[in-house]
Amino acid sequence: MVMKNNTLDGYIKTSEIGEKQVEHIDEPIQKQGKTPEIRYPEYTEEWQKYKIKDIANNFDKQRVPITANLRISGSTPYYGANGIQDHVEGFTHDGEFVLVAEDGASDLINYPVQYVKGKIWVNNHAHVLQGKSEICNTNFLSFCINQAEIRPYLVGGGRSKLNAEVMMGINLNIPSLPEQQQIGEFFKKIDQQIQLNQNKLEDMKQMKKGLMQRMFV
Repeated sequence: MVMKNNTLDGYIKTSEIGEKQVEHIDEPIQKQGKTPEIRYPEYTEEWQKYKIKDIANNFDKQRVPITANLRISGSTPYYGANGIQDHVEGFTHDGEFVLVAEDGASDLINYPVQYVKGKIWVNNHAHVLQGKSEICNTNFLSFCINQAEIRPYLVGGGRSKLNAEVMMGINLNIPSLPEQQQIGEFFKKIDQQIQLNQNKLEDMKQMKKGLMQRMFV
């Protein structure tokens, strides 16, 4: 059935996997100039090119690295280049942010970029960005950077590094703020669905493991 909601009205169909619904794109809207192939029909203006420094603020100065033996166990996610490394007491940042690996990225093709929200602790291996509220939605920014080709901007040998100055000079094409917000929410829902199914998969694996231990001598 065709969904009539706030996600690409008329261009999203719904299918069911188990008890949950997932959304997938049905057909594209004709591309117009510097615009994506698929977009919400109410938006027609071209996307504009900006450097990251023009649409986002950098909060790297608030980062604090802590060696493992000095960390105090707590509930705050402790982030490095590739995601959560630990949970600690206190926090370095509180709000909505985009974390981009500075060095030590585990995958240079699918470069580590993630949206985070709430109290977090970030070490010195991940850049911390936040969209400027008047022009850029932080959630959208995470997906936009995720689609950028980062490898040409990396320096160094075995441990490639993305320097802050270089990162802030990367060009991105972005639409109006309302369109950013809708796109960001759309992909956020997809990510939540992916995470839900990954959690289910892990539960099933653990259940299988437990049953095999009990049902075999």
